[in-house]
Amino acid sequence: MPRHVILNANLIPGGAIGSPWRRAPEPAAHFIEIEHYLDVARTAERGLLDAVFLADSPDIQAKDWTAPSRLLEPFVAHAVLAAHTSHIGVIVTATTSYNDPYNLARSFAALSSVSGGRVGWNFVVTGGDNAARNYSLDQALPKAERYARAAEFLEVVTALWDSVPASALVGDKATGHYLDPQVVRPIEHVGKFFRVAGPLKAPPLGHGKPVLIQAGASSHGVELGARTADAIYSAHVDPVSAAARRTELRQHAAAAGRDPDSVKLLPGLIIVLADTETAAQQRERDLIDLIPDEVQLTNLADRLGLSPDDLDLSAPFPWYKIPDENSDAGSRGQRAVLLDNVRASGADTRGAARLLASGSVHAKVVGTPEQAADFITEWFTRGASDGFNIMLDELPSGLDLFVDQVVPILQSRGLFRTEYETTTLRGHYGL
Repeated sequence: MPRHVILNANLIPGGAIGSPWRRAPEPAAHFIEIEHYLDVARTAERGLLDAVFLADSPDIQAKDWTAPSRLLEPFVAHAVLAAHTSHIGVIVTATTSYNDPYNLARSFAALSSVSGGRVGWNFVVTGGDNAARNYSLDQALPKAERYARAAEFLEVVTALWDSVPASALVGDKATGHYLDPQVVRPIEHVGKFFRVAGPLKAPPLGHGKPVLIQAGASSHGVELGARTADAIYSAHVDPVSAAARRTELRQHAAAAGRDPDSVKLLPGLIIVLADTETAAQQRERDLIDLIPDEVQLTNLADRLGLSPDDLDLSAPFPWYKIPDENSDAGSRGQRAVLLDNVRASGADTRGAARLLASGSVHAKVVGTPEQAADFITEWFTRGASDGFNIMLDELPSGLDLFVDQVVPILQSRGLFRTEYETTTLRGHYGL
């Protein structure tokens, strides 16, 4: 096992459940501004967490019309967070579908330099035709081609990072030599999707490469992540399925010639805290009740790959309308978990919408700090995960509760650090 459980704070504007921005004392605009992000990052660093994670998508989505979303460009936002913190990692989401590998390699190298090696890249493979139309395309590439492009994209980026190793900086004042041309070399990549000469114009990566993180539950995603990623984000609601995924990833990594311990599984974990379990359950209900019916309907339709006209909150759940899991609509990994929960609970359409609003596609704790600590302890000690991507119901107040009441319990059990022992994200993760 790593030295401690890995804990990232997911920076969801306002919080993960319902519409917490509607009852917060701050003005609505606060939740899309950098001060909100800074509040969360500073609280997470006070709690000695490993990183703050900022998800992103290249297009406006259905939920963006009814709640604050991550509107700040991720590199700009994380550069500010890095400048105002000293130890916590900053994880940037960037798609391989609609970016250029040279530009991204340079941006990540620069952010790694200014943050002192505290950077992670959550690489995502973006589908959906709406995003494609923002990048001069009529539709997204077929899935297999998107993942083939992603694999080559990662190959180019890592080669570019390797083209400027730490030893490149000579800085010999006596001879006037600054960079060693024998070390800084072109990569001369020629592939199906990219032709990149290199070398990369960026500061040498003296702190090591940025941490690579992958999110994707399809067979394509699992295979790519096991070959290339340092950590995997996933959606699981029970430790059995999480342990099976972790074993699968480790087996794939070993088959690719990697150390299985070099791949960390970090499932999402939604947490709603209160002094009692009953109070926490009421807090969750209150937050879900803040979401108007039409918003719940739209969000459910979007997750299922349907039109809102296909759903009626007062009707039974329309199983016959659900797109085939092999289709390219929606997020198949999270959609499959949601459908499993709907099936197990026997929920109608309204119940399914509330399940989605509560974050039921992820593991969840609704209860006391002790119950949250017990949950994290169980999954970690039984090998179901290497840590969690924590999603608090309300931000920053929910994170304050987690830092002040859950983290000390984990520390007393020897499962979490009592001080930062390293200054880089690779070090925090034990890589």
